[in-house]
Amino acid sequence: MKVILLGDIRGVGRRFGIKEVSEGYARNFLLPRGLAKIGDKESLRKLQIAHAIKEKEDETRKKRLQEIARTISDITLEFVLASGERGLLFGSVTKEAILKTLRDKKVIGAERVDVLLSHPLKEVGSYKITIDLKMGIVATLAVMIRPQSYPVADIRRSAILFFLLIFLFSV
Repeated sequence: MKVILLGDIRGVGRRFGIKEVSEGYARNFLLPRGLAKIGDKESLRKLQIAHAIKEKEDETRKKRLQEIARTISDITLEFVLASGERGLLFGSVTKEAILKTLRDKKVIGAERVDVLLSHPLKEVGSYKITIDLKMGIVATLAVMIRPQSYPVADIRRSAILFFLLIFLFSV
């Protein structure tokens, strides 16, 4: 009996696949559980129409993702974080921070993307990050991390207060 699978079934086939199975297996297991439907001419025609629609949607989605990949490759995200003397950050730039910034800048919307970052960035500098947009489309994003600059007057004032407090408490 010819059936159209409505889901992935281990040992039988993948979703929307057309398979020839024994009549007993189809009538006693696949059909009652809603895992397949009978592969008559009408169902096969509907399946072909659904495949054509899905291919068209995939094509437009792929074009959109390629457009996003070009945009991502052209921009540089800049993060300004507090850091110590040796360039180590007091925080870090994570996958989530990069995704949030891309969404805030309206570069990506609801698309599922993966930021391929093995560990959070914890040092000042520039980095090239790989972004996987799915469907075989990958983009490279430039990320720049700069230390937060403090006004010199504030630093001097803080240093003077610090030494004044040390002097007062040591006396």
